[in-house]
Amino acid sequence: MSAADAIDRFTAYHGRQPRVLLVEDDRALGRMLTWTFEVHGARALLASTCAAARTITSAAGFDLALVDADLPDGDGVMLAQALRTVHRPAVVAICSGRHGIGGSGHLPPAVDAVLIKPVPTRLLLNLLETVCRTAPHMMPGIRHTRDAATRPL
Repeated sequence: MSAADAIDRFTAYHGRQPRVLLVEDDRALGRMLTWTFEVHGARALLASTCAAARTITSAAGFDLALVDADLPDGDGVMLAQALRTVHRPAVVAICSGRHGIGGSGHLPPAVDAVLIKPVPTRLLLNLLETVCRTAPHMMPGIRHTRDAATRPL
């Protein structure tokens, strides 16, 4: 199933596009991620700080969150854990340029994936497809690091 097919099925089932929360303080990267998800049919919600992410989350919710590990007003891993408590069925991934996060094969609590920048577009779409092809009551816990995540889901 292609990303477009998965998104169409999700939209038909839920009556809305999948929402992707992007928490990224690099403006150019944030715009590129927004475009990547929107061109494939998702609704991208971009925040550049932990505070903005919390505001967006309380107003709109999300189905997939990609959280930068280092943010201007806090730690992305701690934010990811807080987001997980609010939206249990969502997939939460940390994006980092640091190789230490999840490098031992152990992921931070409440984090489904650790993605090392630069993240291949196909990997981002794989995460979106995972969200879209799974009913809300059956959300899988995709627990992997970058090495495992680069294999097809």
